[in-house]
Amino acid sequence: MDSVFDQALIEIGQDGRFQKKFDIIYNVIFAVLWPMAYMNLILALVVVPHMCQVSGKPDSISELYWKEINIPQYTNAAGEVKFDSCLMYINGSSSNDTKACDKYEYDKTWYEETVPTKNNWVCDKELYVANIFAASKIGELVGSMVFGWFGDAYGRRPAYITSLALLVLGRVISLFAGSSFIFFVIGSVIAAFPSWSAIQSVTVISMELSSAERRSTTATLRFAGWSVGMALMAVLFWWLRHWQTFFIATIILQIPFLIFSWKMVESPRWLWIQGHSKKCVKYLKQIAKENKRDLSVETENSILNVKPVQNNETLGYIALFSGWTLAKNTTLQLVFWVCISVNYTVIMMSSGDKSDGNPFLEFLWQALAEVPGYFIAAWLADRIGRRNTGVLSFAIGACMWIILALRESSSNAIFRHPLIGSGIVIVTRLSATMGYYIINILNFELYPTCIRQSGMCLGNLFSSGGSALAPYIFYLGHRVNSQLSSVILTGVSVIGVISTLLLPETLNKKLPETIEDAQVFGKTTQTYTPVLLNTSDEDPVVALEKNEND
Repeated sequence: MDSVFDQALIEIGQDGRFQKKFDIIYNVIFAVLWPMAYMNLILALVVVPHMCQVSGKPDSISELYWKEINIPQYTNAAGEVKFDSCLMYINGSSSNDTKACDKYEYDKTWYEETVPTKNNWVCDKELYVANIFAASKIGELVGSMVFGWFGDAYGRRPAYITSLALLVLGRVISLFAGSSFIFFVIGSVIAAFPSWSAIQSVTVISMELSSAERRSTTATLRFAGWSVGMALMAVLFWWLRHWQTFFIATIILQIPFLIFSWKMVESPRWLWIQGHSKKCVKYLKQIAKENKRDLSVETENSILNVKPVQNNETLGYIALFSGWTLAKNTTLQLVFWVCISVNYTVIMMSSGDKSDGNPFLEFLWQALAEVPGYFIAAWLADRIGRRNTGVLSFAIGACMWIILALRESSSNAIFRHPLIGSGIVIVTRLSATMGYYIINILNFELYPTCIRQSGMCLGNLFSSGGSALAPYIFYLGHRVNSQLSSVILTGVSVIGVISTLLLPETLNKKLPETIEDAQVFGKTTQTYTPVLLNTSDEDPVVALEKNEND
């Protein structure tokens, strides 16, 4: 039997003009523009190719020969001879004695200036970059806990407004304190503190106002918007070339949403669950008016007088571990979050760091590869199941990391060609995108309304923890051994496969609506039972509801 609120949604329209307008503004436009500010550190902190600056070159000597007699050379794992990036000879090549660079010469082919080139955060100071990323992710980690509780306790709307304000404030601090490592870190942590709360809040509002068949569309729109935003971010930096003007541009894009944030609606479902029935009715009537529908007097009275199953107590994170089955499902999802985040962050960092081609095109192609990744994941999730799609995502990722590790030690010209490397990384990015889509769907479907935002934000917390490790994994591959990152990430992907296999399938299942439902969901499910293929175009949840009603 439908709840009173579900009946109200049917009356006011679950797929009307209001929902479409909301999705266009927040799950498309905002989803495109928000990541450009939230993720701009990825490109602003790129360490471009560099070497020691050796002055005093005579006009009669070529640039190459001058480097050969002043800068040491080494042979990499693929047999290629390279100039050292951080050392120079003390008295020319006649002596093997070397010293660290006094000054640096940066390749300005693609980047006019990044934060590391401005401050010489290279060589022995390159760890500064990893530390900034790690500090940001730790800020995300703590912020996920705070904003998960905040969103469930005080509403989706305040969480959205506060998150966006902190993002803008943090980036402004980093912009004006770019020469100070400490203040740059402080600004980065403030911006990262709300985690994904801004974009998640608007997505949750949309999903809590929509029909089952529309929710998948909403999630796909948001993820596709994210990918397009990341692609446009690369184009923007390619055009501006300087990290400060790039920061200014990405900050300005957030201002209109901050100014007009007072027009954001609160989730009527959250208001009803929390016992704010009058405000709930107010927003329901506003939506009904936009959709040219009416909320019946009977349903309005029921909303005002009938108490929801959940009381107005905010359950918080402890509820996510109440009962063995719910605790197991929560833990497995958290492992999924960590594994997919480590993979995704390392891939993304590597794209802006590409030295054998255009890094912006590499970043753009990888970002655009996410768009089909979301649609493929959505299609597979409704046919072979959420769990099987997640397993496939990690399995593809593991295979790609193995191939990349083998490629680093290969001297085969075709295998070492930049296009081959780009193709492998794009497939890896696509598979990670599929994994992100699946874990977000699982979070929404495995948690009931009363703990949904807490569950999603706890996932963000562990995701941030995984992402905090990623810069150091990238650093190991960048400065220690080029194969090390791939080997580590292969192991991470295998762990992801195992954790996903142990999760319950949600396709064609009646989803939990209360804490009690969540505590037993998947308890009697055989973990390895395959899902029946859904070959029709009809939403599986709707088909299930029809069968139950028959």
